[in-house]
Amino acid sequence: MKIHDALLGLIFVALGATVIAFSYSFPTPRHLSYGPGLFPRLTGGGLALSGAALILMSLRHRAALVEWPAWLSDRRLTRNVLLIPGACLFYFLVADTLGFQITATLLLLALLLSGGVAPLRALLVSAAVIAVTTLLFVSILHVPLPWGVLAPISGLFIW
Repeated sequence: MKIHDALLGLIFVALGATVIAFSYSFPTPRHLSYGPGLFPRLTGGGLALSGAALILMSLRHRAALVEWPAWLSDRRLTRNVLLIPGACLFYFLVADTLGFQITATLLLLALLLSGGVAPLRALLVSAAVIAVTTLLFVSILHVPLPWGVLAPISGLFIW
């Protein structure tokens, strides 16, 4: 989707104004004339000025405010794009119940299959990647992953 530069510039101006307004809530120390809100104000001002410049430069172009990309007419490409937020939502909803290992293996398998990888190769790659990821995160980095139904055998993955 292509958004007209004037509309995008308006979003930047609004975002910059929001950053500036929020930065005034930071307390200023008594002994300084500036405080922690100085750099957010400068950043917000730069963002707002950039947005305003984008609006001014885009006024000479006559284009639709929103233009849909051509790839949306291809079902395979649209499906592949929608698989990413769908995979994130699936992980969010299911990971605590099934556990990281099963959920991530299913997701990676689905993404590889949708990309045209042969089923056996996709299954082997998914299992290997998730096994290595689990060992890395759990044993070396000590990041707690949801174990779900594999909780009774979780000790096998911890060194």
